Amino acid sequence: MQHRNNAKEDSTPIEPAEFSFGGEEARVTKNSSHQKDIPGKESSYWPFVLGAVMLSGLVGVFWGLPQVVQTPKLQPDKTAVAKTTTAPDESPAQASPYSDAEIMQQRRDVQKILQDILAVKEELKERQVELWAFEEFYEAEDLALKADSIYRKRQFKQALEKYQESLQALETLRDSIPERIEAHLAEGNRALNAGERDSAMTAFELVLTISKDHPRGLKGRERTDKLPIAWWRLIQAKEAYSDSDLDQAKSSLKKSLAIDPETAQAQALLAKVEIEITDRDYQKAMSAGYAAIADKNYSSAKQFFNQAQALKPSAKAPAIGLKQAKNGVEREKINKLLNVARSQEQKEDWHEALSSYTALLKKDSSLVTAVTGKARSSARAKLDDQLQELLKDPLTLSEGKRNHFARKVLADARKVNAQTPRLVQQIEDLENALTQALIPLPVRFKSDRSTSVTIYHVGRLGNFDQREIALKPGRYTAVGTRDGYRDVRREFIVKPGKPVTEVVIQCAEKVNGANNS
Repeated sequence: MQHRNNAKEDSTPIEPAEFSFGGEEARVTKNSSHQKDIPGKESSYWPFVLGAVMLSGLVGVFWGLPQVVQTPKLQPDKTAVAKTTTAPDESPAQASPYSDAEIMQQRRDVQKILQDILAVKEELKERQVELWAFEEFYEAEDLALKADSIYRKRQFKQALEKYQESLQALETLRDSIPERIEAHLAEGNRALNAGERDSAMTAFELVLTISKDHPRGLKGRERTDKLPIAWWRLIQAKEAYSDSDLDQAKSSLKKSLAIDPETAQAQALLAKVEIEITDRDYQKAMSAGYAAIADKNYSSAKQFFNQAQALKPSAKAPAIGLKQAKNGVEREKINKLLNVARSQEQKEDWHEALSSYTALLKKDSSLVTAVTGKARSSARAKLDDQLQELLKDPLTLSEGKRNHFARKVLADARKVNAQTPRLVQQIEDLENALTQALIPLPVRFKSDRSTSVTIYHVGRLGNFDQREIALKPGRYTAVGTRDGYRDVRREFIVKPGKPVTEVVIQCAEKVNGANNS
């Protein structure tokens, strides 16, 4: 905006600031307006003050803002110098407000795009672009320098277009960073796989130059540091493999991969060596298995065939040899189990004998010896359980049903045509228990005449001081009752061969109702 003197139509337009991309301070050249004295108005200076303030604002916009931008230093444009040294009496063409506004907008656009250029340029310099894209970077800067030259000729639109070309070139260079990183990473990995340490180091250092602390770049550099030792182990492995020393080759390869697990050549050779070792061990195991079968060492043969099958799960030969070995092992187991079962029968360990014969039939259901042995062991085990259960609690033998069952079991035991020690002792013990279970024994009861005594499953004894009755061996419960007193219960056992049992039963604890009355 420019203050115009109403007394004079001609005015001199403000010159746009000259901008230099290379860092030279922007220059604003003003053509001083030769104002003539206006008669009669020397005392009215207020419009001049206002005009000066507005002029200072415009100078601040067009001169101060370019000072912020650091641009390359260029040689002064002779044409521009010539224009600024125009004779005082040569006034420029009259500019219109529309033209001034358009020029101002173009200059603002230039300032904005210059800020973008400097931001991208700063980012690229932080990534040390001169080390990895020297030519592209300075070609983009050259476009900016050409734009500077056009700008100083006041061809703002053409300068803006050239600055845009420079920005686009810089942005293209910046946007190519991910692709460049990947290319350097690929080159570094290729060099590592070829054992070229220097080439690998150069590639990964470029990655870290472009992108500091790049994870794959750091990893690649770390692998490069380990390359000499890892590669030496790889060479050892290759030499061992050439000498058919597969185990030594595998050991060296493992050591190489322990240093750098991603060495491609070591990975590939290790896979090949392991396949050859598997083939070697497979053939060795198969041969040993058949040799063990020939020696009737079926257990060892089974182990060898299992090893062969583990080495090559899809091979059919180990299964055939394994079946032969298992058949031999099963025959050995059957013979051992038959001997064990016979020994268990002799010891009258019928349950264990039954388990042995059952296991034999699972292996071979056609074994007649196992079939008859199982039937015999099963019957004797059942009889043994019944005898043991009756002898475990002889007090119940006085009961009717229990006594009848015990006599049946005793008859079955007597029918067994075997004079084995355990069975003979069980028959004798059960006979004695049945005899004693039917002989009543004296029991003495004491009371207080006030308590009425009753014995479950026997009868009511009534009130008394002392009374003695005969009861068969067993478990009994006596109950005492008395009006106003709490009932009492006494459980007692009558055992054969024991002295007279004495039971005291009397109600002595009054209930609450009786106490309150």
